[in-house]
Amino acid sequence: MNKQEIVNNFVSKYLGQRLDFDGYYGTQCVDLFNYYLKEVLGINNPIQQFSVASAYQIWNYGANNSLFKRIENTPTAVPEIGDIIIFDKSNSFPHGHVSIFLEGDAKKLVSLDQHFPLGSPVAKVTHDYLNPKVIGWLRPAMFDVNPTLPPVNNLSNLIQKFTEIFSKLDGQKTYITVMVIVLTVIGYKTGYISDETLNIMDTLFLALLGFSLRDAIKKK
Repeated sequence: MNKQEIVNNFVSKYLGQRLDFDGYYGTQCVDLFNYYLKEVLGINNPIQQFSVASAYQIWNYGANNSLFKRIENTPTAVPEIGDIIIFDKSNSFPHGHVSIFLEGDAKKLVSLDQHFPLGSPVAKVTHDYLNPKVIGWLRPAMFDVNPTLPPVNNLSNLIQKFTEIFSKLDGQKTYITVMVIVLTVIGYKTGYISDETLNIMDTLFLALLGFSLRDAIKKK
């Protein structure tokens, strides 16, 4: 399941509900945040990890935290789906606010919120970055995947050439190996396979292709 699907499932589950994670102070924006930490990010003790009195303080708790990458708001910065948006305190929101980014650009964003406006259930809300002001956002480490891969067209051409060359030498064995490589690349591109795992599999694939070529030469 990729990041988009994970966040969409969370939205579908709680949209329209009133969440009170800790059983105190009614349904607050931080309650939604705590449910998100526990159910999506697997943090079983979110209140202990982020023992804040106000939502805007989450920004400071995100510093030097290996679970998140802290990104400051700038005029051109745009969050990614699943990022945790932290709003500064204001006259209307003296405790600040926190929500989950769904979509948007550098001018407006749509996020999953609770208690915005005050007392509201979980809903999709459109914000600008100024009222209240966005301090920045926390990107979960599990979502911070930015693989650098060849363009799909070039990759497809390369795979096709390798398949044509090696299939002539050794038929099905090499064809299957190449197809597994294709599936591995797709898995890496969609975030299911980590950099470390990809490096290990890359070495194995090179070895498999080497053995396949050796066997083909012996047959000749």
